[in-house]
Amino acid sequence: MQNNSIKLKFFTVIFSFFLILSSFQFASAQISGDGLTISPPILELETKPGETYNQIIKITNPTNNLIEVYPQVMNFRASGEGGEPAFYPATEEEANFSLAQWIKFNQSKVALTPEQVVEFNYSIEVPADAEAGGHYGVIFFATQPPKAEEDQSQISISSMIGSLILAKVPGTIIEKGFLESFKANRIYLKLPATFQVRISNLGNVHFKPRGDITIKGMFGGESDKIQLNQARGNVLPDSIRKFEEKWNPEKIIIGRYTADLRVVYGESEKTLDGQVVFWVLPLWFLLALGGLIISIIVLIIIIKKKRKNRNLAWNS
Repeated sequence: MQNNSIKLKFFTVIFSFFLILSSFQFASAQISGDGLTISPPILELETKPGETYNQIIKITNPTNNLIEVYPQVMNFRASGEGGEPAFYPATEEEANFSLAQWIKFNQSKVALTPEQVVEFNYSIEVPADAEAGGHYGVIFFATQPPKAEEDQSQISISSMIGSLILAKVPGTIIEKGFLESFKANRIYLKLPATFQVRISNLGNVHFKPRGDITIKGMFGGESDKIQLNQARGNVLPDSIRKFEEKWNPEKIIIGRYTADLRVVYGESEKTLDGQVVFWVLPLWFLLALGGLIISIIVLIIIIKKKRKNRNLAWNS
């Protein structure tokens, strides 16, 4: 039992790295693993209850070796605030937002000769009574088959790549985001300034927040604008996603600044707003200011001492 737990933890660590690289982006670029590449690494799909959707994953073997892989499916949900995944077996059909049990394919093994490209065909069969909202699954290609006596979640990890699937089922769609926090340091001795935005998804479908952080000087004039979530990361249901944006202007700036956040999310384009106040006080400025204050104090002491000596001379 303990050995299975260790293997599952290793599985999660390996694919946390994979998912951080993809950041839930809907891209056409390939994700590589142990020589193999697949395309698309991520699929976003609009579905309807009772419909079947035939899909293809292209697997490329750029090596000079014969490689055999074994397709397997799992569900995933968000774990942590950095986009890390938590995978769970397809047998957990009662789980919210699951998708793996809808994925069907006939091949139990795919053999790729050197430099061969293979099209792996699969289908997504959406039940007629499918729950509205987002559903999330992944098709993995492992170099070792799962052992028959083991639970499906216990996949032997020697090398694996996967294609994430984010499906949306129409119906009672709830888009509800919440700004958990918008933070920055109170004082920056040097730039860049880092802004941390934490957004939770209280609805039943994923969304990609977008927007701007507008920075204004102490007199209200707009100094700069930073785009939020340029990587187009998703916030999955029942999760919090943390975004960090940096501001590093080329010009020299000093003083009090205000950062206004405006976030837009979902098809209905709902908005979230926040504000932080911070100071930019470069170390060289503080040292110069400290030197000036010390110089003024020393000058005052000298003037007072001269006046005192002058008074003593006058009285004598």
